[in-house]
Amino acid sequence: MNGDVGVRVRDSPEWQLDQVTTRDGVVVPVRATARRPQWRDLPPGVRELISDTVGAAVVAAQSTGTGFTPGFASRLELDDGRDVFVKAASSADDELHGWPLSDAYRDEVRKLSLLPDGIGAPALLWHHDAEVAGLRWIIVAFEYVEGAPPRRPWQSDQLHLVLDKLAATAPALTRVPAGLHLERADEHLMADFDERMTLLRESTGDSEWLDTVEQLCRDDSKLLAGESIVHMDLRDDNVLIGPAGDVWFVDWNWPVLGAKWIDLVCLLLSARGDGLDVESMCAGHQLSRDVEPIAIDSLLAVLWSFWGLQITEPVPPGSPHLRDHQTWYEEVTRDWLAERLRNR
Repeated sequence: MNGDVGVRVRDSPEWQLDQVTTRDGVVVPVRATARRPQWRDLPPGVRELISDTVGAAVVAAQSTGTGFTPGFASRLELDDGRDVFVKAASSADDELHGWPLSDAYRDEVRKLSLLPDGIGAPALLWHHDAEVAGLRWIIVAFEYVEGAPPRRPWQSDQLHLVLDKLAATAPALTRVPAGLHLERADEHLMADFDERMTLLRESTGDSEWLDTVEQLCRDDSKLLAGESIVHMDLRDDNVLIGPAGDVWFVDWNWPVLGAKWIDLVCLLLSARGDGLDVESMCAGHQLSRDVEPIAIDSLLAVLWSFWGLQITEPVPPGSPHLRDHQTWYEEVTRDWLAERLRNR
């Protein structure tokens, strides 16, 4: 099938204009952070492979502007009325951006094929891992769901839909299938911690704060252990909300095995930064109401150590807003942790 004749590029929706601002006044376009190839940018052989596999011609394409990786990620409208969401990356993308993007897509395929039903993820339909025009391509197709990321700043009604979905999916996430070997959350988050702290101490003179962070991480990160599957990258841009209030969680590249409340706290960081009262949400939510406060403090400390180091790194060529995004999260995480410590 011809994969590119007459393909329309759909207009960007209003939510792609949402943004946040760092303390220094840097605007982060949270729904337009990625520089992704369009359908027309894919090699003809890749377009043809996709069209042949879906059994229809692509008549319109809409690239997602969210996320921080430079891979192809688009809704494709087909001439038979169906829609499909497709990701694609090649070995050349890895070399260009200095990051194993294609392997990340392969990991997502492997893990999604093993993850239990009921976790709120769009269905994995098919994938190709093949050489096309001299390059190794990984092409992954997902069920297209009629949804959009939550608006920023967060709206209370949308946030509560997402929090309810987290509670609803929690039982499914305790069923770890045979063959799905996941790293422990505490080990994952503390990997390279010594190096992280050394570099942080070299780059900042705030020794009192770093002493506090280090103690929380070293003494209490064991409280992040658990027996639930944790998404571990559950930001607002990895959430979709449908017109009827349905909620999906996408991009399951980095799941770990850990405490059931970790994703809740990670998600609430952006709500905290948008001015919502997340302490009351933590206190009232079924996943976190009985959690020791020091455990949440430890998670925030570990996350801050990650953001604090990442913002000192160069800006990757395919993700111009990544460091500003991480700066925003670094500020929010520190503010929340500092407030919690003051209120002990």
